[in-house]
Amino acid sequence: MPLFRRKVKKLAAPRMGRPRSVNIRPAPATSGSPNLAVLRRMRRHGLVAACLNVIKGPIVGAEWDITDPDDGLAQALIEQLRPLWRRLMSQALTALDFGYAAFELVYDADGDGVRLIETRALDPGTVEALLDDHGRVGGLRWRGVDGSVDLDAEKSLWLVHAGEFGDPWGESHLTPAWPFWQALTYAVVYGNRWLERHALPPAVVRYPAELAVDGEGKPTPANETRALELAKRVNSEHPAVALPQPAEAGQPGWEIELLQGAADVGPLLDWVGYLSRMLVTSLFVPEKALYQDGDRGSLSLVSEQVNTFLLTLDGIARELAEQISTGLLQPLAGLIGYEGARPSLVIASMAGSRREMYRELLIELIKGDKIENLNLVVEQIAAELGLTVAPDEDDPAPED
Repeated sequence: MPLFRRKVKKLAAPRMGRPRSVNIRPAPATSGSPNLAVLRRMRRHGLVAACLNVIKGPIVGAEWDITDPDDGLAQALIEQLRPLWRRLMSQALTALDFGYAAFELVYDADGDGVRLIETRALDPGTVEALLDDHGRVGGLRWRGVDGSVDLDAEKSLWLVHAGEFGDPWGESHLTPAWPFWQALTYAVVYGNRWLERHALPPAVVRYPAELAVDGEGKPTPANETRALELAKRVNSEHPAVALPQPAEAGQPGWEIELLQGAADVGPLLDWVGYLSRMLVTSLFVPEKALYQDGDRGSLSLVSEQVNTFLLTLDGIARELAEQISTGLLQPLAGLIGYEGARPSLVIASMAGSRREMYRELLIELIKGDKIENLNLVVEQIAAELGLTVAPDEDDPAPED
């Protein structure tokens, strides 16, 4: 028996009347997964933002199509979706950032029928999923300044990334990178402190340990205040340090020096580099896509990284395409008179497009025969495609 059970209030389906209550997403534990505030900070981090752009860019720019046995329905949906596509996909991919993305679907009904005119993205911190009696998302609730608004399934779109076991909130693509982002943030803070100490080292003033008598008749250091003022004049950017020293014969009465640290920053820089690479790797972005250092690796290694990355993009694109088909295209098909239709959104495979590009390039190289070392180029591209290049029959057989 589990130690605890998460309670979820189930709602009536939107078609059966107004929902009674709403599922509230519990705040994650500190050691579990990042909350929305942390995710917002993470996606503004330069390295994380670069990785997200590398992931999202190919999907937003990929070719797409809508398939259905009825070509008329497919073309009608394509015409409605084409002017909204780029904005819709860019905002839909925020599901990678937060684990889910919510939209209000705005329609316009006129004499020519119903038309989708806007997919309005809603801030993830202001929306809650409405669940039916089976635990499925049947709408959403948006909380505004003047109150809340409930949107049923036909007027809303709820997208989830990595929603395992029917979890309507999904999981952020940034979650695996969270520990490395935290450690990198602290490492940069410590690095900045190291630079400050060496660029503007604190001044240390040593003064004679003489005593004076204050107004109450108590003995006090005579030169401490003057030493602190002097240290501030030397370097006002750092806290001043004043130290007494015994006034002995042969010892200077006053000394001023800058406190220089002897620590080597090399290990800290190596640690920052390691955390940066682990951050990129945890986001499933090929390291070579962002780093071009001396240790670049072999062509086959880079190729394998890119192929794996493209397969990851294909999986994300299919995940979104299936949800958009179910949550947007099928309800829209019913509104324009195609009840029961099941149109599907198809996003072109990034890995397949890359192989097609190599195939066309290979054909052009063979036809053109303008490259000095054509055989080597053909062999490299064929290896990328997983093909075997047959030897030319006119070539002389190799000598034993």
